[in-house]
Amino acid sequence: MLRALLLSCLVSTAAWAGPARISLDVHQADLLSVLRLFADLGHLNLVAGDEVHGKVTLRLRNVTWDQAFRVVLASHALGAEREDNVVRVAPLKQLAEEAEQRRKLQADRALARPLVTRLIPVNYASAAELAAQVKPLLSPRGTVAVDARTNTLIVTDVE
Repeated sequence: MLRALLLSCLVSTAAWAGPARISLDVHQADLLSVLRLFADLGHLNLVAGDEVHGKVTLRLRNVTWDQAFRVVLASHALGAEREDNVVRVAPLKQLAEEAEQRRKLQADRALARPLVTRLIPVNYASAAELAAQVKPLLSPRGTVAVDARTNTLIVTDVE
């Protein structure tokens, strides 16, 4: 019933007119139903967990569907991650925690890579002086040594 009511409120536009603009006027509608409507309008697949629930009241006139989608998410402290044509909706706090976990995992993977040693011959400068400038650029596992005899930097670090 709600879906038919919402769909009847749509303002159709020609394909050349840009993003579809909609007008919606709903009172105490189920949040998931409204999100599903936006997914239908954007030809997207929607994934929403049990944490996404509630009611929404909105009156929007002549706005793009994606703008309306963002406003509804923001009003419920929700966020969306899009991968190709799949949109995942979850609380902002949960999305932030997951992003931090991904960042840590990526950093751990970078540090777990095998070590590589490179010999860098230095001309027109002292390798000992350059070693101090190279050291801050290395990962925590990286080392730099100097072969004074050949004026060469010996740098060992992850790939």
